[in-house]
Amino acid sequence: MAQSKPLLMVAIDIGTTYSGYAFSFQHEFLADKLKITTNKVWSDGDNHLQTSYKTPTSVLFDPDGDFHSFGYEAETKYSQVAKNKEEKNWLLFRRFNMSLYKSEISETMELESVSGQRLNALSVFAMSILYLKEHFSGSLQQQVLDSEIQYVLTVPAIWDEDAKQFMRKAALQSGILGDQLAIALEPEAASIFCQSLLANSRSHDEFCDADDISRNGSRYIVVDAGGGTVDTTVHEVMFTGDLKELHKASGGGWGGTQVDDQFTELLLKIFTVKVIKEFGKNHKSDWLDLEKEFEINKRRISSNDEQKFSFRLPASLHETFSFHSKCSLEDQVAESGLSKDVRFTGDKMRISGKVMQPLMKLTIQKIITHVETLMADPKCRGISHILLVGGFSESPLLQEEFRKNFRSVTVATPLDAVLSVMKGAVIFGHRPGTIGIRLAAFTYGNRTSRVFIDGDHAPEKLFIAEGKRLCRNIFNIFVTMNEEVPYGSFTVDMPDLTGEKKRTVGVKFIVGGTELKVKAHEKTTGKIFDATFNFVTK
Repeated sequence: MAQSKPLLMVAIDIGTTYSGYAFSFQHEFLADKLKITTNKVWSDGDNHLQTSYKTPTSVLFDPDGDFHSFGYEAETKYSQVAKNKEEKNWLLFRRFNMSLYKSEISETMELESVSGQRLNALSVFAMSILYLKEHFSGSLQQQVLDSEIQYVLTVPAIWDEDAKQFMRKAALQSGILGDQLAIALEPEAASIFCQSLLANSRSHDEFCDADDISRNGSRYIVVDAGGGTVDTTVHEVMFTGDLKELHKASGGGWGGTQVDDQFTELLLKIFTVKVIKEFGKNHKSDWLDLEKEFEINKRRISSNDEQKFSFRLPASLHETFSFHSKCSLEDQVAESGLSKDVRFTGDKMRISGKVMQPLMKLTIQKIITHVETLMADPKCRGISHILLVGGFSESPLLQEEFRKNFRSVTVATPLDAVLSVMKGAVIFGHRPGTIGIRLAAFTYGNRTSRVFIDGDHAPEKLFIAEGKRLCRNIFNIFVTMNEEVPYGSFTVDMPDLTGEKKRTVGVKFIVGGTELKVKAHEKTTGKIFDATFNFVTK
């Protein structure tokens, strides 16, 4: 059983493109909320170390279907087997958490690997969480009992309740007990981290002109731009210092991976559809290397038209193009209309900023349009700041476009914005009541029976029980959608239930947190039971 004040708080972030963890001890949090540890070095499994706060969200299973590796190590191993044309026996899964966004979710759902094989999705998620959990354990300098640890799992705020519950099941399968796990919504966690930064006088220089955001009554929008999704939340600082939700979390699938899709479209235009499809199918290792080069280059894209971006073209791509084309690469580029902005020198392809910018602008415009809609909502009047967090938010072009389109507010990005969610999740774990008031995402209630009223109730709902005329399937509303709900819960006492025993049960629905929960208190025995919901995606 987890302690009310656990010795150690650990946040695990399974992102679309990158994953990682952060943690702090209880005594560290009490002394300094921002004393949070993150891992800075990851192994690639090839006797090399990668200096990075996160590792790629890639998980590899061997030909027997057993877990092999995660992150850089998984991608390195897969590249090795792909070069030996053995990749069909190995299962590499990348960017798989988008499968939980607007999908019909079940414990039996499957994911498709890079090479086309399929595996149970719950197992893929569970092994990913387990890897990060064990990696964290190996990094500790002191021995800590597992029962002294509380875990916080981050999820996009726009995920449905069934997706959150799926992540709970994956965490349970990884060995994390239910009472040791909390769910943190990513933009909320980032908001909490930003507030903590501003409350610390030593950290004010990590924001530009954002000091007044921590004052009572300040209102701001958090834009968590990640690899797969973009989440937004709108908060107001209350006099207690806690946060009040002004607009329920919203967003869409406008993350950095959409930019990757635009880059693929550019390659199709340059090399032709047939060449790129065959290259991607038969030379997966080289395709992954090309994707990595783009990942590095896209972080540099700005509004500067004079920028140049260089890519090393794999020999296999040259060979595939030569096999299918009778013209040179230069002639093909001229035919595509890109000869002024795409040039080839040796094994390098150089692309101008004029061509790279549009790859990002379509996605960026979707994010800006969504934020404009929020700014126009009467509930969001008085917004003074927009906080850009998440890995995609570090894009110079995204920041420039936001400042150009929202001149009436301050657009700010903390240093190491990619860590905002993980670090904020650690703080949230220590103080889950930091979000003091949330808006109910749905209307909540329970199914009940009441005295049948002729003319008001449908005749087919009439039934007789203990000599009384009752109406079945009445929806008894507790909380309505968008109603302000304080952190905590409320209790609904149910009547005596007659069965083998007569007993009174108090039912507690918890709707003010990041998840919908229910607890049942059997008053005659004092026992408290946790209940779960089975959500159905319509």
